[in-house]
Amino acid sequence: MAKPNNNNSIIMWVVGALIVGGVLGYLISQSRTPSAAYMSGTASMMKDSGSTMMQMGKMMMQSGSMMQQKGQKYGDQEMMQQGKTLEENGTMMEQKGTTLTERGNGMMQMMGQ
Repeated sequence: MAKPNNNNSIIMWVVGALIVGGVLGYLISQSRTPSAAYMSGTASMMKDSGSTMMQMGKMMMQSGSMMQQKGQKYGDQEMMQQGKTLEENGTMMEQKGTTLTERGNGMMQMMGQ
């Protein structure tokens, strides 16, 4: 009858270890869940960064357009090409800024702010 006692003892240790492991796993996962303040700050940062990117994109587009005009005026093909590239990059940056701003706004709306 010594064997059933050993088996029961082992089973109790295994069950105890699983319970302790489950509780520790739960506590660790809870500590990694971002707080509402963190999420709000992240959403606000995304919105502000998106707005800044949109403004930079507009400035790049305007600068690229001016470079193209000057390149055309002086017959400088390289300047015209660089201006076109700058304008295209500005358009891309403006679009990404718009997307980032929209995501930030969406996050803020989801949190009820």
